[in-house]
Amino acid sequence: MSSNLKNGQWRVASYPEAEVSRDNFELVYEDVPALEAGGILVRTTALVITPPLRMSIGTGGITGNVLPIGEVMRANGQGVVVATDNPNFAEGDVVTGPLGWQEYVSFGGDQPIPLEKTEARAGLPIEANLHIMGGSGVTAYFGLYDVAKPRIGDVVLVSAAVGTVGALVCQLAKLSGCKVIGIAGNDKKCTWLMDELGIDGAINYKSEDVAARVKELCPKGVDIYFDNVGGEVLDIALDNIAHGARIVLCGATSQYEGDANWYGPSNYFNLVYKEATMQGFYIYSYANRFPEAYQRYGELIAAGKLLYNQDELKGIDTVPDALIRVLSGDNFGTQIVSFGDR
Repeated sequence: MSSNLKNGQWRVASYPEAEVSRDNFELVYEDVPALEAGGILVRTTALVITPPLRMSIGTGGITGNVLPIGEVMRANGQGVVVATDNPNFAEGDVVTGPLGWQEYVSFGGDQPIPLEKTEARAGLPIEANLHIMGGSGVTAYFGLYDVAKPRIGDVVLVSAAVGTVGALVCQLAKLSGCKVIGIAGNDKKCTWLMDELGIDGAINYKSEDVAARVKELCPKGVDIYFDNVGGEVLDIALDNIAHGARIVLCGATSQYEGDANWYGPSNYFNLVYKEATMQGFYIYSYANRFPEAYQRYGELIAAGKLLYNQDELKGIDTVPDALIRVLSGDNFGTQIVSFGDR
């Protein structure tokens, strides 16, 4: 490794007053960190950028994990071990975990290394471990099958339906014999949902009256609402639930830019009249069953019954743009930033 090689890092420069901008981050270059005793040095090859990262730079919120000014911005990613003093890792190992917005990261040996060695699953590109064969994939799988418990004939409404989780939920629900309606942010996405995923209806929340369209497409009510956005769309879903409905709380993309001013459902008491349930879930409670989901996805992809999208930007300079894209809905599929070899 060249002695004059530098490590690009995006650090938190300020907290947004409203929407995130590039000015909220600062790109700095410093020496590549040294290998610590008992540790490993990792070169980042790709990051996955998701809407909840916005809460890392909020001025409030419910997570309590706001990063201080000057800290490296967080994100999960994939990398290659380039130096090691740890018997559990060898040079060339591909690892996945909390790498942050930086090109190199050193993990010391005095603490457990929060990375797992990864290999390609089901013959897919190894980057798939960052989404369908990773956290997003298992979120969709267990959120639908274990929390929502779909039945043949159920009407399933999915928000952020072209996102990684939403698109998988749409397809799994169709395979379960359900009627599926997706909500997305432009006509191109709605067309893709209908033509490529084969769902039964799509709503453009930016140009259509979502409440009117939900009533039109779900005249007998919604049996399952898989919520990825929260806010007013959650209210609309609650207005249209069928008896015994199941609402799955997965994400709240519409609320992440609001910091501590979260919009709560104003009509939650409809759950009582409809004898419905609204439930969140923590995906790592299912960690021992992750292989079940990966195996099923592999089978479905091999059979041509499951699609996934990956939206890729390239280079360390584009990382803030990737976060802005996912918060505005401009991405089409899982937002990845890949780093070239150096």
